[in-house]
Amino acid sequence: MPKVLTGGREVAGVQDRNAPSPEEIRRQLQITLNSPAFHGSKRCQQFLDYVCEKSLSGESGALKERTIAIEVFGRQPQSDLGEDTIVRVGAREVRKRLAQFYVTPEGVASEIRIDLHPGAYAPDFHYCAPAPEEAVTPAPLPVPAAPLVEERPAGRWRRGLIFAVALTVFTAVAVFAVVRVSGANPNSEAFQRFWDPVFRNPEPMLLAVAHPIVYHPSWRAMKLSEANQPPRDTQAQRAIQLPPQDLNGSDMIPVYNQYVGFGDMVAANEVSSMLAHKSKAVRLRLASGVVFEDLRKTPTLLIGAVTNRWTMELQQSWRFRFKWTPQMKTVIVDTQGKGEEWSIPAKEDGSAPEDYILVCRIRNSFTGGTLMVAAGLKQFGTEAAGRLLTDPEQLGIILRKLPTGWESRNLQFVLHASVIGNTPAQPEVVASHLW
Repeated sequence: MPKVLTGGREVAGVQDRNAPSPEEIRRQLQITLNSPAFHGSKRCQQFLDYVCEKSLSGESGALKERTIAIEVFGRQPQSDLGEDTIVRVGAREVRKRLAQFYVTPEGVASEIRIDLHPGAYAPDFHYCAPAPEEAVTPAPLPVPAAPLVEERPAGRWRRGLIFAVALTVFTAVAVFAVVRVSGANPNSEAFQRFWDPVFRNPEPMLLAVAHPIVYHPSWRAMKLSEANQPPRDTQAQRAIQLPPQDLNGSDMIPVYNQYVGFGDMVAANEVSSMLAHKSKAVRLRLASGVVFEDLRKTPTLLIGAVTNRWTMELQQSWRFRFKWTPQMKTVIVDTQGKGEEWSIPAKEDGSAPEDYILVCRIRNSFTGGTLMVAAGLKQFGTEAAGRLLTDPEQLGIILRKLPTGWESRNLQFVLHASVIGNTPAQPEVVASHLW
């Protein structure tokens, strides 16, 4: 018996018109991989190409999670896939992008559909519509035994109306199902367009984290403090307690490049996690260890304001900038218009009831790559910026209020966030600039 391709496998049976040939499938695969739905994720392209080629080669039985983890995602053979979900996450992302592709005009016009069903890694291939029937010579109609009764016009109209209503309901349900599967909504689409320059760049994204100078007490100050305090049962840290006259300048020891602020850490973690779900590689570095050559043609996110050397050095051409005032305060200034400034009450213990935030996306930065900034006047604002940049709903709402064509322009936002119990609330935009 002839064989047909079903789900990438050859099985014995009658020739089936719903089973495309390997050549047709490979042509459709290239169209799909080059579509906008897949163009932003090299890892999703590799995933789909790998499972399709394995299936077309008759090796669909070898499409196991561990094999894909090793050959597509570069994991070691001894990796613990109980903790590492990268293959499952990658498969979900591929399914989502396939659903997005098949609702585009290019996808709707496709003759062949590639599906990756939940719970399986072997794709299924079939025609989007039945192939034309072969011409058949019609047999002569039998002579009726009795005259045919002509259907009344009212009956034809009623049946046509019922058919039209049923077709409308079916179409609405199908469209709703596609939207649910693809996860597409206006906010998510705006989020995707905002990050698209990063997703499309083959280079890993560089996260340059602020490098605050932290001061340690000297050994002398620590010994004096311990002598002035009651003995303790545990060796947990406690604050220095000494009269001011017992301390001098030598008791403050500056420590460089060993600490990261909590808000900076949260922002780096949020962005790293989001990019991992998008199969985008990340390089995490302290900004103090980054040289300009590292920034060239590389998508970069600068995390932190005055404690990040590159935020302060690269901001000179921006409208909204950070400024260190003679009163020893950090503010955000508008270098155009009325020269407005945004600042918060200064407290020596580091707490604040609110924070102002600067978020930037510079597409045509002189570094040669996309440059982004997430920085607050305090750590609270930086934390809020990291959460904003990775939340499709929150960021999408802001982006959809911008003028048409914002996708190809440089963006700056100044935002305000209340701080409750050292936790920032959702920020709101107070100023924006596009150019």
